Amino acid sequence: MPSFTKLFTLFLCTAIPTVLATPTPKPPVLNSLPADCTMNHGFEVCHGNRAGASSESLSARGLTNAQRLARGLPLKPPTRRASARRATTSPSPVARGYIQVVALDRDGNSNDVLGFVSRNRYQNAQYLIQPAIDDSALLVTSDGPYLILDNDPSPHRFVGLVQGREDDSSTLAEGSSNYLYLAASDQTSSGSSPQSIGNAINDAYSGSFTAESAVWTLDPITHRLAAQWTNTDSSRAPTLAFTQGSAIYFTADLNAFQQAHSAPIQRIAFVFITI
Repeated sequence: MPSFTKLFTLFLCTAIPTVLATPTPKPPVLNSLPADCTMNHGFEVCHGNRAGASSESLSARGLTNAQRLARGLPLKPPTRRASARRATTSPSPVARGYIQVVALDRDGNSNDVLGFVSRNRYQNAQYLIQPAIDDSALLVTSDGPYLILDNDPSPHRFVGLVQGREDDSSTLAEGSSNYLYLAASDQTSSGSSPQSIGNAINDAYSGSFTAESAVWTLDPITHRLAAQWTNTDSSRAPTLAFTQGSAIYFTADLNAFQQAHSAPIQRIAFVFITI
């Protein structure tokens, strides 16, 4: 008959391998990204449709566009209006929202979300890009080519384009390194050439730089905002938006600007997010 010691030793030999073979449970993965998302500039950037985004729940239908964007849902279709009037001296408000800034690739396609146009301006002059929507400039679109400031203390109530401090003229053209700031300005008439009006750049630098505010077009399908600068001879210049660091500029020739200013630049586009 086996002794107690032999039985106990046999038990240990059979039990210990079983215990050692049991895998240690792994900690749960916290804050994992969906398969089609990556982190870029501190943002969760999703390049495809998230699961469930294609079929909206009833609770999602009441969300604002800003809330839908945060949840990975598509923007709501624009509200159709029975009649659209041309811009008048006092433009009528249409929608309130923020300007999202997206990076463009070489083909002009949207790439990453960079942030939003900030309500805080560099030296109270030009607008910048910042990541949080809570600190972005709240704007009002009008029934004309205007963007009107809603939460900015600037005495100039329109978001416009202002002549660059190093420009040799108010004209944008291919082959020229002239550029424009995105800045607050007074109102100009639709289709007017550069005007000597009040603007934040003049206030900050005691200058006399020209500006235009009737420059915006909002695509009702894509929600893209595009700017159009009119030269002093009334010609319509290529008006390409880009960023250098967090500052926002416009030019007609990115290569010419880059040759004059060596810091890297990134082509951008604007998307209006209604609230």
